[in-house]
Amino acid sequence: MAYAILLIIGVSLLVMPMSVPRFKSDAAYSVLNTEWNGLSSFGKLLYKSGEITPVLVPYDSLGLGKMNGTLIVVGPDVDFSQREIEQVRAFLESGGTLILADDFGTGNELLEGLGLPQRFSKKPVTGMTYLKNYEFPVTREITDDALSTGVNYLVMSRPAVVLNAQNPSVYTSNASMLNGEYGAFPLMDVVSYGKGRVILISDPDIFTNALFPQNEPFLRNLIGSLPEKTFYIDEAHHADFNPYSTGTIVIRRAVNRELVFYYVLFIAVLAFFIESGLFGLLLDKLFALLGRFFREERESLDEIISRLEESGLDGDKLKKILQEIETGSKLGGGHGR
Repeated sequence: MAYAILLIIGVSLLVMPMSVPRFKSDAAYSVLNTEWNGLSSFGKLLYKSGEITPVLVPYDSLGLGKMNGTLIVVGPDVDFSQREIEQVRAFLESGGTLILADDFGTGNELLEGLGLPQRFSKKPVTGMTYLKNYEFPVTREITDDALSTGVNYLVMSRPAVVLNAQNPSVYTSNASMLNGEYGAFPLMDVVSYGKGRVILISDPDIFTNALFPQNEPFLRNLIGSLPEKTFYIDEAHHADFNPYSTGTIVIRRAVNRELVFYYVLFIAVLAFFIESGLFGLLLDKLFALLGRFFREERESLDEIISRLEESGLDGDKLKKILQEIETGSKLGGGHGR
C-alpha cells in the first residue's frame, strides 16, 4: 500500500497542472489587454520570436539610452518628456530600432523632438476598397518584398497617413482620398537615425486583436525583418493603463514519459529490495562491519597499553582508569553519565 501511495504522489507531481498569476488591462493598445482593442495576440507573437519586456515607467527611469533591441510604441496618448526623447535619441544612435505606430495620438510630439520631418496626418484617409465597411480599408500596396511575402492584404481602421515620407514601403490603395486629394498615400515609412532606424506606421489598429487574424502574416514579416529580437513594448504612454490581477492561468504540462518510467522503475526496485529481505541483509552487513571496526579500535588500544607497559607503566592501572572513564564511576557511579 505504501508503494502505491508513493507511486501516485510522484506521478501526480510530474503531470499535475500548474497555476500562475494572470494580469490584464483594459487600456487600448495594451499588450495585457485581451479584448478587441488590445495587443495580447501581437504580444504572444513577440514572445515566440524573442524576449519581450513591457515598459511601465518613463524611459529615463528605465535607462533606455543604454539598452539594445526594438522599442515598440503603439497608440501613445501620454506626452513624451524632453528627457524621454533624449533617451530615445541615444537608443537610436547606438543602433536601436523604434517602431512608432500612431494616428491621432502623441506620436508627432516624439517625431518633432527627434528632429524628424515626418508627421502623422491629423485626419484619416478614406479608402474605396474595404473589408466590412469604409472604416476598415484594405491595401495590397506593399513594395517591400520581405514584408509582402504571404500577405494577401492589410486591413486598417480609420488610418492616418505618413506625411513627408522618405522611404515608404506600404501605401493605401490607389482609390483613396485625403483632404480632397485622390491617390495612394504612405502608410509606413522607414527612416535611418544614427546607427539605428525608425519605422513609422500610421495605423496602430493593425496590431489589435480585432484585426490580428487578417494582419498576422504582415506582422510576422515585420518582426522577422528586425535585426534585434529583444522587444520593449511601451505601456507607460497609455493614459488609462491599469493592470490588475484576474486570477490564475492553469498550465497543463505535457507528460514526460521517460521521467515517469524511471520513477515507476525506482518504486518497483525499492519494493523488491525491501520485500525480498535484501534490505535487512544489507543492514546486517553494515552493523557487522561497524562492530568489526570498533573491535579493531579496541585491539589497537590494547597494543598501545602494551607499549606503555614496556616503558615501565602499570598496564592494569591504565585499564582501570579507562574503565572508570567509560562507566563514569568517578563521577558518581556507573549511570552512563
